[in-house]
Amino acid sequence: MNVTGERVDMTADKGARAGLRYRALLIEADEPYRVVIAALLRLAGCQVELVRDTAAALPALEGHQFDLVVWGAPSPDPDLTLRDSRISELRLRTPAPLILLAAGFEGAQQDLEAGADQWLPKPFVPGALVGALRAALRSAAAAPAPVAARLVVRGLVLDGDSRTATFRGVSADFTHQEWDLLSILVNHPNRYLTTHEIVRLGWRAGEYGPEQVRTYVSRLRRKLRPLHPPCDLLSRHGHGYCLMFA
Repeated sequence: MNVTGERVDMTADKGARAGLRYRALLIEADEPYRVVIAALLRLAGCQVELVRDTAAALPALEGHQFDLVVWGAPSPDPDLTLRDSRISELRLRTPAPLILLAAGFEGAQQDLEAGADQWLPKPFVPGALVGALRAALRSAAAAPAPVAARLVVRGLVLDGDSRTATFRGVSADFTHQEWDLLSILVNHPNRYLTTHEIVRLGWRAGEYGPEQVRTYVSRLRRKLRPLHPPCDLLSRHGHGYCLMFA
């Protein structure tokens, strides 16, 4: 394993370890890389769970919520199509930012189009990786992306300016808080999000918690029900909430 560029202190004092506020999943089979990347994740403020490959990562993602996923792809990777399929599988199981580390630049565009949020080459510059980790964590904690000024999904018209949803001539109005929650669900269609993930994705972070998420989901259901929209707001124990389009 090579790590290029500057020297980085991989140690962390007790205060730094006590301040680990994020949870990261690291997928890396190479032991030297695994040690270095895990140390850099801790420098970025993450508690780290380690797995060796994507097959082990999938059940980990089903059982826990993560703020960040880092995958050190095999080097060299002879099958880029299979790698993109694995990226898609990871994306289906978590809304957390995905950073891919891979040798060479041949598959970078495909990897990003398959769902990777950031792509860095192996060997990497430690400072650049720490910067990428912190940027991804800031992005994940940002406010939810609002629904576009006008979005039409299966005949359901969502108007961000007036915060209204209309289907077959029947409309419903939403408060700011309701609309922000609906925006998160619309931006992650057909995917279950836990209350933890909804809050982490920016729904009134710091103001509302899991209990309030459940309350506002009930309010969304009441307002959407008279529209008979082409989607259902589902809940599933242990998985969270999902806006499922038929």
